[in-house]
Amino acid sequence: MNNKIILIIAGLLIAIGLFQPNFSKLISKPQSIDNVVLVEPNESFKSAVSAVIDALSVDKDRKTDGKRLASMANDISTLISLDGENETIKNTEEIRQINKLIGPMLKLDIKGKYPELAKASQDLIVSAIGDDVLLLDKDLRIKASEAFKALAWAYNEGAK
Repeated sequence: MNNKIILIIAGLLIAIGLFQPNFSKLISKPQSIDNVVLVEPNESFKSAVSAVIDALSVDKDRKTDGKRLASMANDISTLISLDGENETIKNTEEIRQINKLIGPMLKLDIKGKYPELAKASQDLIVSAIGDDVLLLDKDLRIKASEAFKALAWAYNEGAK
């Protein structure tokens, strides 16, 4: 009886090895930015947004990188907008730190691909929250969240 079970399992493994079926449909994938509605930012971000789009458009991998960056920026916007009992980000320095750490954490591996992208992205965020370390009040929290939504829109546009 044990020999039959072992032979059946061996036969299945050999068949899988020979035919190499695609099991990727069985594995759930992370949500794509295509499922999120991104709104064009207001005039206050126009020049900073165009700099981000231009900086992203220099590499052939911009489509995949731009989508991943857009998803990341949109998620950071959501994280920043949490307040009250769910408050996670408390000051502008934490925003800068999460912006620096999220790339390596998600293994985006884009260092050096887009030479001007980091500066253009940072300039957009600084235009909203400034360079000072400040506690996030309601207005500053909204501005920071809008800046990351603008950044997500710019990354998405740069991916096209």
